[in-house]
Amino acid sequence: SSGINAEYGEKLIKDKEMIMSKKFLVRIPVKHTCETIFKDYLTLEKQENSMFVANCVLLDMIHGIRTYFNHRFVVELLYKPELPQLKTLGDAKNAFSEVYGAEHLLRLMTCIGKLITPKEFDDSGYHVLQLHLQRFLDFLEINKDKYLSVENYIAVP
Repeated sequence: SSGINAEYGEKLIKDKEMIMSKKFLVRIPVKHTCETIFKDYLTLEKQENSMFVANCVLLDMIHGIRTYFNHRFVVELLYKPELPQLKTLGDAKNAFSEVYGAEHLLRLMTCIGKLITPKEFDDSGYHVLQLHLQRFLDFLEINKDKYLSVENYIAVP
């Protein structure tokens, strides 16, 4: 089953601590946005597993993650101290995935299991989706030094 490993759990705790206790915010737009991460992942998968891309499974999964990220961003993926930062976005408010990156994407991935239940799919469809979500998490893990950095945070003025 898809899951966040212990190291990501620690990163999520550190992320919350940076924002809630130390009064930092994620610098936006981030250097590697969710859209960049999605593109990097799909590029790698095309090279390594072109059949997954060809049959649209990955494209559908990324579309689903992007859609949920953008639609539920303010309600589920922000901590209260981050809300004032939204005012600086202007027209970008509809495309949070083009502004925010791995910190918020990781927050989403912790609750994705609650969003996708076996009863929504046949057995093989659910298994395939779980496999792809785990591959995506593995990709984030392999590239954590690129996408997750303390340099992504700035002190609140």
